[in-house]
Amino acid sequence: MEDDRALAEAASRGDRGAFDRLVDRYLDRTLRICVRMLGNLDDAEDAVQETFSRAWSRLASFAGHSTFGTWVTSIALRHCTDVDRARRSRLRHVAALPHDFEPDRDAVSRTAAAPPRQAEQRELLRNLDAALAQLPPRLRTALTLRTIEGLEYEEVARTMGTTIRSARLYVWEARQRLTRELGLGEERGAPAEGPR
Repeated sequence: MEDDRALAEAASRGDRGAFDRLVDRYLDRTLRICVRMLGNLDDAEDAVQETFSRAWSRLASFAGHSTFGTWVTSIALRHCTDVDRARRSRLRHVAALPHDFEPDRDAVSRTAAAPPRQAEQRELLRNLDAALAQLPPRLRTALTLRTIEGLEYEEVARTMGTTIRSARLYVWEARQRLTRELGLGEERGAPAEGPR
């Protein structure tokens, strides 16, 4: 498999095929992140298109200090933050953002035999998406990158332009807020472990 840096260097010299291979490599991850950040597929697809358009036009600024994936994710996060900020200012009189995003069908077990169980899982996912959308952007971003995308804290910190300690704190705080919002703390009874 070709190295990201080599592909990025080729792309910066005008090799559109090299850039297309990078897009293929990071398209799904970028889309998942944008859906989590913006709450619906239409806005997320627009954000992904804008992200890769910006990446193509700014290839000369990719210094290779991080992976191409980290760099393009940081572009996507900045763009999603701008879109979310603009949307919130337009909807400032509305208590919550619209949640027309249908939860990822793969998250609901295809093998679950009982329809009531599937309905319960879909409801939990809708509640989780709604609670996630209410988190401040920095917490939602950190939690999405760490928990949903599975990035290490070091990469979360690089992507967000913060320290590893701050990234850990953001994820911890996001989990605490989601636990309270979804009423999971009382049922589990286990004390939550703080950030390290």
